[in-house]
Amino acid sequence: MSKHPKTSAKPGRHGRDRAILLSLLLGLLLVCLPGWTQEEDEEEGEFQGLGLHVKLKGAYVAFAAGDMEKGTAGFYDRQVVEILSAGFELGTSDKNSFSNGYELAGDIIYYFTPRIGVGVGGSLVRAQEESSTFFHWPESTFDYRMTGLPEIKIISVRLGVYYLIPLNRLLSVTVSAGPEYHIADFKYGGSLTTPYYAGSLVQRVDARKLGLHGGIALEIRMNRRLAFCLEALGRYAKISGFEGKEAAYEWSEGGSFTVQDEGTLYYTEEDGYPHLDIPSAGAPGGQNARKAVFDFSGVSLRAGLNFKF
Repeated sequence: MSKHPKTSAKPGRHGRDRAILLSLLLGLLLVCLPGWTQEEDEEEGEFQGLGLHVKLKGAYVAFAAGDMEKGTAGFYDRQVVEILSAGFELGTSDKNSFSNGYELAGDIIYYFTPRIGVGVGGSLVRAQEESSTFFHWPESTFDYRMTGLPEIKIISVRLGVYYLIPLNRLLSVTVSAGPEYHIADFKYGGSLTTPYYAGSLVQRVDARKLGLHGGIALEIRMNRRLAFCLEALGRYAKISGFEGKEAAYEWSEGGSFTVQDEGTLYYTEEDGYPHLDIPSAGAPGGQNARKAVFDFSGVSLRAGLNFKF
């Protein structure tokens, strides 16, 4: 087995299904608005009011992940090879790509003309993806387990310019664009245990970065003050400069040790396998070393409600 394996803590539950659940609850809310929808037949014309729109949405998010995807996959692949080289046989294996999550978002938009508005918004994105492998000695039915779990939480604050395009009495399209500021917290954990060896690794780091967003939304008018919206939001953001802590633990029949490091998270390659590391001496080893980058560029598919005031 590897000396200083750099694999991690027990993973948590998957969260992306919450976005789907939120969309279903929003749909149920729309069904429960008979009193409001009657108003649509009684009053013609678009509601002007203060020109203030409040949008609440849930979303499925897909992103590139970049070094965090490659580095955590490299941890996993290297441990699988070392398990085989130690004489074990592989059992059930479930390797997953760290490339999607769920999002809760809100925007406040002020339309100073019937079609042009400016707004401020925020969102919370969470993503985690467990990979695990069971392995055993030949002819044995008792399984050991190796796990790896990358997790990220991103709080985003954005500004936007919005342009409304009415299609007919019930449908309209809104396009938007602007800057977006991201605060990202990343964690990786992994663990591997056998009767004569145990190893674990936990990394906790954070970073901040400015990016860009642009989107297009279809709104379905429910009444003069409420619309159901479906939105595709594209992002461009590469978050780097992660700082934090790393703790690695290893035990074998010869003894045990714990290594704790603090500093910058790097992406490096060693023996052909990518990995993430906070180096003890402050300078990374391995090949192609660079500061790790989380590529948040991707698409967010949202569903929600637009309240008009």
